[in-house]
Amino acid sequence: MGDTIKTKLFVKGSSLTNAIFICIIVAVFSGCLVLVSHYHNLLNKQLQTHIGVINNNQSSFNYLLSNAKNVQYNKTEVLDVFEDGIPSLIEKKNWGFYDVLVCKTIFKNDTISKVALVGNRYRENDKLALFVTDYDKPLKLSGATQIWGDLKIPNGKYGQAYVNGQKGNSIKFTGKQTKSQDKLPKIDKTLEFNISRFQHESINSYGEYGLYVNSFSQDTKVIDLDKTTFPQGVTCKGNYILYSKNQLELPASYKLHDVIVMAPKVKVMSGFKGNIQIVAEKEIDVDENVSLLYPSSIYVKNDIDSVLVTIQKGSKIAGGIVVDGNTQKASLHRKISIQEDATIIGDVYCYGSTELKGKIIGTLYTDKFHLVTNAAKYENVILNSTITKKELPEDFIGLPLFNTNSKEDSYEIIKAL
Repeated sequence: MGDTIKTKLFVKGSSLTNAIFICIIVAVFSGCLVLVSHYHNLLNKQLQTHIGVINNNQSSFNYLLSNAKNVQYNKTEVLDVFEDGIPSLIEKKNWGFYDVLVCKTIFKNDTISKVALVGNRYRENDKLALFVTDYDKPLKLSGATQIWGDLKIPNGKYGQAYVNGQKGNSIKFTGKQTKSQDKLPKIDKTLEFNISRFQHESINSYGEYGLYVNSFSQDTKVIDLDKTTFPQGVTCKGNYILYSKNQLELPASYKLHDVIVMAPKVKVMSGFKGNIQIVAEKEIDVDENVSLLYPSSIYVKNDIDSVLVTIQKGSKIAGGIVVDGNTQKASLHRKISIQEDATIIGDVYCYGSTELKGKIIGTLYTDKFHLVTNAAKYENVILNSTITKKELPEDFIGLPLFNTNSKEDSYEIIKAL
């Protein structure tokens, strides 16, 4: 009898313990569900806020892109596009021939940024392939020269020349021929850099085999290369200016992207491949088999010294070339030479004399031509060359040479940075 009572008491006590244990488990589980639900709602609100900041940033950037013409350079402005208390900081910076648009949206602890390289698309002269200043010296085509697009040339009509005693030509031309003016169209773009206002750094602060990136949302950095060169294997990308007071050489081992190169003379060595804008004073020599990827450019402006830009055989430049100055007298000493199998994609502008033996996919503006062969020198003659506007992609954004103030002109994104 006593044992039976003890057994019943034990069972009742065990059931109570089990019940308490189950209650604890249920309570912990319920608490976890409440906690999970709370954090789920919290994360959902944060996600919605983050998406809202992203959308706000995109809308603010689109507004900046549409109104970039009216935005001052290097001045940060506050924009609240929806007037919802989520402001964006917008800024337009000049970067060589192009502009950089920066849009940073900040809300509480959330920051979204969008940075892009943009260019101004000009709608005029869409079919123009060649402009040659009218100095009453006729333009003559020779050999297998092909021109696809309209011409503005001396006397409004080209002739033929027979170079080196050749017996016949196979010239191909489609477009309109009209008489050009006695002056080259004046470009509105001048590249000037006051690099003293930027932070200067010595190359000694950069180690070997490193990746160095400077965002365009940060301040520009100038790397001085006067008495030294980049270590082998270094990759330099972004908001940098490589500067030298002397001649600067760019070997194939340099890995440069989106940077500006400045020096009196610049030589790009054979095999180099990168995306750069070169600003020089006297001479630029692009060696054989060089690839300057889009959007790259070459710019020289000088009225004092002789200027020579040479693009050697097999090289390709996607962007454009500008050789400019202020006086017609000095133009006699400014020259561009584009050799056989070299290709330029974009506009070429030469306030001087151009030697064309390769191919231009775009438009060429030049005062006149010169041609040097093993046998003789010729003036205003093009031999075995191609200028074509029809192969230029419709979405190609070229160098902003002329300000037409047309309502159809617009800023468009070249690449995200």
